[in-house]
Amino acid sequence: MRKDPLPHSTESQINESEQSVAPITTQALKKQQVFDAEQVKLQSVTDELKSAQMFAPQTPIKAIDDVVEETLAAQPQVLDVTSIRPKLHQSRRWSWLARLSLMALILLTLVQTGLGLRDAWVASPWLFSFYGVVLGLVGSWAIVGAVSEYQKLKRLKQVADTQDTGARLALSMQMGEADSFIDNIVRHYPDSQGLQRLRHSLKDEHNDAEKVLLFEDLVLTERDELAKKVVRRYAAESAVLLAASPLAALDMAIILWRNQRMLRDVAACYGIELGYWSRIKLIRSIVINIIYAGTSELVTDLGTQLLSVEMTGKLSARLAQGLGGGLLTARLGYQAMALCRPIGFREEQRPKLSKVHQDLLIELKQFAGKLLTKDGRDALKSQLEAAELKNSSTAKDK
Repeated sequence: MRKDPLPHSTESQINESEQSVAPITTQALKKQQVFDAEQVKLQSVTDELKSAQMFAPQTPIKAIDDVVEETLAAQPQVLDVTSIRPKLHQSRRWSWLARLSLMALILLTLVQTGLGLRDAWVASPWLFSFYGVVLGLVGSWAIVGAVSEYQKLKRLKQVADTQDTGARLALSMQMGEADSFIDNIVRHYPDSQGLQRLRHSLKDEHNDAEKVLLFEDLVLTERDELAKKVVRRYAAESAVLLAASPLAALDMAIILWRNQRMLRDVAACYGIELGYWSRIKLIRSIVINIIYAGTSELVTDLGTQLLSVEMTGKLSARLAQGLGGGLLTARLGYQAMALCRPIGFREEQRPKLSKVHQDLLIELKQFAGKLLTKDGRDALKSQLEAAELKNSSTAKDK
């Protein structure tokens, strides 16, 4: 079927509507395109400004080292073995079973003693009196000895707290606390030129850090020199005795005997009197600190010792043995100084083995020179006999 053509009026209306819609759509599309182009252009300009601002020369840029330091500072601190300060070894506390066993043993001893005294009273009053006098003397001696050992051990244990307090006051800008701190230390020291100069140098306007620094420079430096002289003397004597000793067992006995006396004298330089248990605690702390010493310090000391022993060993095996024993004695003495000193050593103050091994080489060289001549051997023999007599008389007096 053939479609009828649209009327002329209707066709003209459709054409007019198409013409009117087409410009509107084109204009809207053009406007949309123009808006998008401007927005993209503005966005690109903004990004360029941001990038220019980020990399502007006026903006300070942190160095990589600063960023690394800030990052490490924010992390938890890690223990560094090279910066460990020598400290007294803290003994582990006894378990409850060990404490209960000790209390039961003490109670058993008291009960048995009481029963024995009762039986002695029933048997004879004179026997009871004799037992009572003996037990009284032994008990008094034990109590006095225990109190004395406790006080000496407590005095040695206070050194660690004193070192911590001294390190804190050395950085303090406050005033007033350093006076009591210094007084508690110097009351154990004999009167000396360093103490007199300290009393004349301290002023009221000094803060705690300045007072601690004056105390360390005027008083502790004097104590350090005395302790170093003691260590060098015992190291030289041990080196010579080991070089002259023909037996290894005798060498070990000499080392142990001389080192114990050296530790007592070094502690006395810092106003510390050692008893039996305090000496054992100090020796344990020295050994532990030497085993867990800082890596750099251990390598330096061992390198010095091995180099000296190797050079001396080319001349004589006994001289090398004496040099090794002398350096070991010096190392123990310097470690005792670090543990007994009321204020810890700064890195530049820490005594080194370089000076000691030079003195030992000179001492052993003189000793070897005396062995080569008859007069020198006779003089050395008389010196050794005099030293043995002196040591035996000292042992008898004790």
